Amino acid sequence: MAAAPPRASRTKERGTTLTEAAFVTIPFFLIIFGIMEMGFLFRNYLTVANASSEAARAASVYGADEAADFQIIRSAEHGVAAMGVEQLDYMVIWRAAGPESQVPAQCRPDLGGGTRYHSARGFDTDPANYQPVDEINDPECNVYIPGDFSLNLIDVNDDDGDGDTTENTDYFGCTGVAANVDWGWCPLVRINTLTGNAGAGTDYIGIYVQAKHNYLTGFFQNQSTLTSTKIIRIEPEEN
Repeated sequence: MAAAPPRASRTKERGTTLTEAAFVTIPFFLIIFGIMEMGFLFRNYLTVANASSEAARAASVYGADEAADFQIIRSAEHGVAAMGVEQLDYMVIWRAAGPESQVPAQCRPDLGGGTRYHSARGFDTDPANYQPVDEINDPECNVYIPGDFSLNLIDVNDDDGDGDTTENTDYFGCTGVAANVDWGWCPLVRINTLTGNAGAGTDYIGIYVQAKHNYLTGFFQNQSTLTSTKIIRIEPEEN
């Protein structure tokens, strides 16, 4: 029968095994956590892209309807359900000059723009007064933050306590009241005819969605910003 190895030798082997395990375990868990983090990041990236796509489709269909932005937000809310509206920073609906447009800086709160940007053109439904799109000097846009997603189309429940349940102030359904959340680019002034815009056709409508992704472990970083932009033309209606 062979003699057992000396105690010192067994202790040395155990120490070597623990050292080797430490070298292997740390990279192993880093890879596992990395896969998890990238998986959740990619899921949320797809969610933001899906929200902007659904919102853009709704924007094209509802066009110049007074409830357009209300319906657009409902579609975006459905698209972002996988991560929750509370993860959104904001969403911008703006009048784009063309399919390659970028959301104007004045419409982005993180770039110094206000959460409510009112166009200098204001509420003007006279087609004779329509001007070429000037996204730099006079952008037309509505900026919606997560709290806006809970607003009603009109104040049907008299939430502000003034006894009037037909008003739209601080609600959707732009009717020319500057306090409407959709006043910056009121849906009622959007061009939805082929002869509109001096014969150039219907308006381009842009959707910009920005959200925050919070990492689970924080090993790599704590947070990333996810964005998605979609540009679509409003579906034309009969003149």
